[in-house]
Amino acid sequence: MDELRIQELPSLRRPTLIAAFAGWPDAAEVASGSARYLTRKLRAGRFAEIDPEPFYVFTETRPTTIILAPGQRALEWPSNEFFSWRDPLGQSDLIILQGREPNLNWRGYLDSVLLLVERCDVARVITLGGTYDAVAHRGGVQLTGHATTPELRRALERQGVHASDYEGPSSVQSALLDACQRRGLPAASVWGHAPHYVQAVPNSKVSHAMLHALRSWLDLDLDLGELREAGHQLESRVDEAIAENPRLREYVDGLGISIDTLNVESPTEEPVDTLFSRPDPADVLRDLEELLRRRQQDTGDKG
Repeated sequence: MDELRIQELPSLRRPTLIAAFAGWPDAAEVASGSARYLTRKLRAGRFAEIDPEPFYVFTETRPTTIILAPGQRALEWPSNEFFSWRDPLGQSDLIILQGREPNLNWRGYLDSVLLLVERCDVARVITLGGTYDAVAHRGGVQLTGHATTPELRRALERQGVHASDYEGPSSVQSALLDACQRRGLPAASVWGHAPHYVQAVPNSKVSHAMLHALRSWLDLDLDLGELREAGHQLESRVDEAIAENPRLREYVDGLGISIDTLNVESPTEEPVDTLFSRPDPADVLRDLEELLRRRQQDTGDKG
C-alpha cells in the first residue's frame, strides 16, 4: 500500500500498538499528549509514517508553516507517525502511533494502519482518547473504555477503567476497534474524562491517570513524575481562579467535590515537562468566565 511508508522494520516481539489521534477525539490533548510523553520518555524511535494526501481536506486540517531560522520556513503536513520501543526486559514491546483523525477515506487509512500491524506481528491494539465531561478538576480521574475480547475487558476492569455506555457520533478509534474485531485482533480503547470548564490548556492530570493505568497494565518502567507535577499546577491555577468568583465556585462544588473539603497536596516547584507546561492563569480564567457567560445566557433563554 503506497500510503504506508516504512523506513526500516523494527525487530519487535509481538508488540502492542498504542494509537492516539489528535482532533475531535482528543479533548484537552489527553490522547495526543499522553502519546507524546510516552514516546519521549521511552525514547522510542520513528520508523514509519502514513502519507497524508489521500486522507485530509487541507482547507479543514491545514498544513502549518514554521520558522526554522531567520528567512527560512518549512511546511508541516498533518502527520501520522509510528514509533517503536523494544522492552529491555522482553515483556512489553511497543509501537506508538501519533496520528491525527483523518477527514475522509477512513477505511483506506485503517487499511494502512492494519498493514503495519500485520507487518510487525502486533498482538493487540490499544487506542487512547479524551472527552470533556461534567467532572471536577479535583478528586479522582474518570476513565472509561471498551474492549473487543473478554480478556481485555477484564484487564480494563483491573485498572479501574469502567465500561463505556456511549452511543452517538464515533471517532476513528471506534472504526479501528471495529476493523480489528473483524480481523480477530484483540483491541481496546481507554478514554480520559476532562472537566468541560477548563479547555484552554492540556490536561496533564487526566493524561497522568491514563498513563498510570497503562503502565500498570503493560508493566512498563515509565516515570510519570513530570505529569503528576504538571497536574498539581493545573489544579492550583483552577483553584485560584475559582476562589475569585463565588458563582463559579458554586458550580464546581455542585459537581460533587468541594475544594474546601479536600486535603490538597501543595505543588512543588520542580521542573515540568515542556509538553505540559505551567498553565497560563489567563487561559484558565478565560475558560471559567466563558462557562459562566454561557450559563447566564442559558438561564436567560429559559426565563
